[in-house]
Amino acid sequence: MADGDGDELPGASHFAEAFDAAEWGRLLGLWHDLGKYSIPFQNYIRATAGLRDAVHGSEMTGKVDHSTAGAQHAASRGSLGRLIAYCIAGHHAGLPDDEGGEAGLSMRLKKRIEPTDAAPADLLARPLPQPPKLRTTGSRQRQAFAVGFFTRMLFSCLVDADFLATEWFMNTERASQRPGAGATPARLLARLDEHLDKIQSQASDTTVNRHRRQVQATCREKAKLAPGFFSLNVPTGGGKTLASLAFALTHAVEHDLRRVVYAIPFTSIIEQTADTFREALGDDLQSEVLEHHSNLEPDDPQRQSDRSRLAAENFDSPLIVTTNVQLFESLFASRTSRCRKLHRLARSVIILDEAQALPPNLLAPTLAALEELVLNYGVTVLLCTATQPAIEKRDQFPIGLAGVRPIIDEPRTLHQALRRTEVTSVGKLSNEQLVERLRREERCLCIVNSRKHAADLLKLLADPDALHLSAGMCAAHRSDVLNEIRLRLKGGSPCRVVSTQVIEAGVDVDFPFVARAAAGLDSVAQAAGRANREGTLLDANGRPRLGQVVVFDYDAKAYPTSRMIEIGAMHFREVTPEHQDDLLSPEAIEAYFGLHYWHQGGDDGHGWDRGREGRSVMRCFGGENGDWPHHQFREAADAYRLIDDAQTPILVPYSERGRELIHELQQMPDEPPPGELRAFDRKAQRYTVAVYDQALIKLLNNQVLLDFHGRYYLANTIAYDPKLGLTFEAVGLDLELLTL
Repeated sequence: MADGDGDELPGASHFAEAFDAAEWGRLLGLWHDLGKYSIPFQNYIRATAGLRDAVHGSEMTGKVDHSTAGAQHAASRGSLGRLIAYCIAGHHAGLPDDEGGEAGLSMRLKKRIEPTDAAPADLLARPLPQPPKLRTTGSRQRQAFAVGFFTRMLFSCLVDADFLATEWFMNTERASQRPGAGATPARLLARLDEHLDKIQSQASDTTVNRHRRQVQATCREKAKLAPGFFSLNVPTGGGKTLASLAFALTHAVEHDLRRVVYAIPFTSIIEQTADTFREALGDDLQSEVLEHHSNLEPDDPQRQSDRSRLAAENFDSPLIVTTNVQLFESLFASRTSRCRKLHRLARSVIILDEAQALPPNLLAPTLAALEELVLNYGVTVLLCTATQPAIEKRDQFPIGLAGVRPIIDEPRTLHQALRRTEVTSVGKLSNEQLVERLRREERCLCIVNSRKHAADLLKLLADPDALHLSAGMCAAHRSDVLNEIRLRLKGGSPCRVVSTQVIEAGVDVDFPFVARAAAGLDSVAQAAGRANREGTLLDANGRPRLGQVVVFDYDAKAYPTSRMIEIGAMHFREVTPEHQDDLLSPEAIEAYFGLHYWHQGGDDGHGWDRGREGRSVMRCFGGENGDWPHHQFREAADAYRLIDDAQTPILVPYSERGRELIHELQQMPDEPPPGELRAFDRKAQRYTVAVYDQALIKLLNNQVLLDFHGRYYLANTIAYDPKLGLTFEAVGLDLELLTL
């Protein structure tokens, strides 16, 4: 039952207990279906069951609005009741705006509805709960945001309970496949400890490994502190992935928290992180690691199962690895499918890997949401970064997070101890000059800012064994290339790689020489993390030496990139002259973020709150004056987009599997069931390449695409290069792909 009063299923009241709102959840569950007491809805139920209405002797067709009645009844109780009204009105169609035409809450509350006189009097007379005890900070508008956030968390409890109850009634077999209690954080921690002990016993006694052990020990000690905000500032290669997990699990055990959510800014590296955790937890616990992102391969039994697919719907797992897009856009979502997981975040540990990668234009709502989770929902947030926590509150950054406790007390000392690279800015290089430099290195990595630049360099390099990585390749293709890179590096074979930013963060490779096209200093630091990662380079006399990282300017007109990368490169150039001796020093990083984050507020701070089409997200809650309850939930969801530009997936014929998927799409009936198409999309994700509208138009004009059931596939094998991935030179269709 959605109200949680039944014995079989946890309901909304049970879910809301995690943030001390059980009575709110219970009332939501009891009132959300008041409209079902109306005679038209009862007739509708009889009609769907093939019965005649006992009173009127007529059959009903079509659905009947049953959510407005409960919303109107709740709103009649005043401002607090209106919070419940938002949830009830939207429990099928999604949280509404206050002002949104016929679909808006204000109009719904004026709608004429059928009487619900048959509802029990004691049900209608139930009193409202006590007002929520929300700790708030800042302005009246910030307080209104807290009320809106509380409403969304209640909504999450209701829709998840409603989904689960409906599933048990309609599809018992599917419901029975849902995960049970799962492993506790204590059990996961015990297994992680065993794994780390084994690693340490086998690791050589190098400076890098000694500092990695010290970082882990410090993480465990600081995990005993009270929940709240923490920062882990460890240079790339310092072992922060497993150290941060050790902190999170230890902290969860110490303070009885329920789960760990590990959020990563880049989809391209999420699989490696999940695999690292699975390896640490062993065969019998690897299923407890839930991957939640867009590039999953459903046929991979290690990554996906019926159980994990169900758990992904509502984050019902003790360890979740997801993306910033999935996490933060869900925190501002209005749709039921995205909101139902939110209540699971209460009393959890959230690790933000590469916390400095959050977009400056959405910092105000993003940091406000994190602060809400910590203040009112028992969450601990760990800001995990290789540079420094750029989002802490300071004079020039008033919207920053307050009270962030550093795990590493002396990050400058650790930076010097783990320094394994020398970063040099060399000014502008032509493609010919850059390629000449790369040819002098048997093992080198060159990272540029655009696919076209990478493709041109690879062609000019004229090395048949050189490798390439970019988002123009499908995820399955990139994984295969990364495996080849690691094999060559491990075996000491020649290995030249030209890549875009997809290799930059979290990809565990180790080159002696890295060239990086000018970008933000945080990106340069990530590139440096691919050089001398293990600190094992030696000079001719057998003494340790630094890896070389060269940052170069290039022809920006020939290779245009995103505005964000251009701004980052500009700020990098500004800080370079004063920090040439160590461009990755904490002082250089602080100077960089002073330009890149802290000075971007502009217009009285609104520069940190410019969502899609320049709209403010914070003003969707309480309006200009912070009045509540007046919330524009759908408008906020539309404005808060971490990835502003929509892309279209193209199914490509990479490997035999890609060709099989194209054939499967071709063989579908004219009107396949919706479930069949959704299942196909899940299978095809790792064999698609996402393109922007301009690239899609180019491919359509080249007549290399076909459209089946609203899904594009590449119908020309030449248009998918075995090295470069998707290209734009081929014209026309390939008969072979038309007749698979």
